[in-house]
This record gives sequence, structure tokens and C-alpha cells, in this order.
Amino acid sequence: MTDIKMKSYRPFITEKFFWDFPTHFNLKEVSEFLDEDIDPTTQYISNTAKTIMRNDGIYWLIQRKHTSQIVALISLSDLDLTKHQAALMITFKNLSADEKLEISNRLLVFLKDQISLQTIEINQLDHIVQENFTNNGYNISHNNLLKRS
Repeated sequence: MTDIKMKSYRPFITEKFFWDFPTHFNLKEVSEFLDEDIDPTTQYISNTAKTIMRNDGIYWLIQRKHTSQIVALISLSDLDLTKHQAALMITFKNLSADEKLEISNRLLVFLKDQISLQTIEINQLDHIVQENFTNNGYNISHNNLLKRS
């Protein structure tokens, strides 16, 4: 299981979206999405690249195919492939419920089928994503954990 390399999980392409690592996006657009100045954005992008190369997690920015606008950030950190666990954070901007579901479905395939996560620590996960996960084999526990049943 530990032969999985996070750096190989890009790009993902779904019906409406293109997913890639933050290093593959325009710095100005990323800084606008993050609502940060250029320097902290540069640092953030650098840190995401290091995390991915160390296999400690993965970060994707998601953009709409037809406008190239960045509409989501997914961060999977504290990744432990031996224990099958990680922490998940998702930031959406201006997405419909259907669009969130499209992203959630692809993410679920990645977490459940491609890297076999059993425990996912969440914090304020969008209700559409959370519901999708609980409808597809994960149970939510009292301490903000999604556990695969």
C-alpha cells in the first residue's frame, strides 16, 4: 500500500472541472482565490509541493473548464497510508450543489477506492460532501471523523 505516490494523482478531469496541483496554476489567480498577497501565496504553493513530494498529503486547485476560474481547493494533510487516515479540508467558492456533488464524487473515488482511506478527519465539511460520504460507506463520529464501515 505504501507504494502509492501522491505526485501521480494529477490531473483529474471531471465533466465540468480540471483538478491539478497548486504549482500548475497562475500565481495571481491562486492568490486571488486564497485571498492572500503574493508572498504568502508563493510560500503556500511551495509548501504544498513539498508535502506532495514527501507523500504526506495532496492539494488540488479545481478550476471550471469553460472559464478557467479556480472554484475549489482540496487539501488532504497528515496522510498516513499505513494507518489509512488523513485530514481533509475543502474550500468551495460560488459552486452549485450539483457542482459540489461532482467534485465530491471524484474525491470519494480517490479517497475510498484509489488510496483506501478508512479514517478521515474533517472540520466543517460542506454538508453536500459530508452527506455523499455518509451515503457511500463512511460514518461520522462525534469527534469530526469519517470512518469507513
